[in-house]
Amino acid sequence: MTSRAPSSLFGSDRSVIEAEIKDMEEVLCPVCGIAPRPFAVDYQGFQLCRCEKCGLQFLSPRPTFEQLSQSVYNETYHAEPAGDLSEAKRYQFERQFGMIEKLSGRKGKVLDVGCGNGTFLQLGQTRGWQAFGCDIWLSPFVRDLKKFPLWEGPLLKIDFGQERFDAIRFNHVLEHTQNPLAELERSRELLNPRGIVFISVPNIGGISTHLKNLQSRLHLKKRRWRHYAALHHLWFFTPKTLQRLIERAGLRVLFWETPIFKKEGQSAFVENVQRQLLEKSHTASILDFYCTLDG
Repeated sequence: MTSRAPSSLFGSDRSVIEAEIKDMEEVLCPVCGIAPRPFAVDYQGFQLCRCEKCGLQFLSPRPTFEQLSQSVYNETYHAEPAGDLSEAKRYQFERQFGMIEKLSGRKGKVLDVGCGNGTFLQLGQTRGWQAFGCDIWLSPFVRDLKKFPLWEGPLLKIDFGQERFDAIRFNHVLEHTQNPLAELERSRELLNPRGIVFISVPNIGGISTHLKNLQSRLHLKKRRWRHYAALHHLWFFTPKTLQRLIERAGLRVLFWETPIFKKEGQSAFVENVQRQLLEKSHTASILDFYCTLDG
């Protein structure tokens, strides 16, 4: 097996990126099929673009899948589980499961796409779900659990046989994929009737992003556009562009929110203020969408 570079390129200087990332490809909008227009270049030299027809933002040109597999999404990408779930993670995962169960009215089989170190699978099992996982590279931590059916490779290339699922979870995965429309279309094929597709992505329509965009345009940030996390992220969604993508994939949105999650050490007062201001106005930094089959 050839050696792989460590997954620490995010935050590196442009010279490091240019030395490591050699294979790039141009990208068309997956919804409209047209070439985008650039609107910015970040501090690492990546070009941020926008589809002039639907408004979807994405990276073009971008590293190829093979390049990303070698330089970013390799065996070093996932962190080792830190024992018991933190209060913040437990709140986040329980909130997701709770909404899925409320909308579907049942528990069943859940597929975690990009299952990482397996902590979500373990929590699902304790809640009475049959948990399944897949990832481009299965981490040694989830392999060591040895109690969940697992598949390795891109979702679009995995043969699940006759297996179908009552919930499919894309938790901060869709923004990393080569084609988010194709990923959602594949999830539709794998979903049982009345099943739920859960999607969580960064919200570039949120207040925080708008403020950081302004700072970048005015050259007030040393590392301009760093908040887009280009290289790790290939796609950048607002509520409007994500809903359009979901509907194009043949899914229907049941509910969406911009949740505020617990932070270690944060006071309950600050958390409640943020929840009242940002959750209710749908302007927090995370988008959570819950979808089902259309028709």
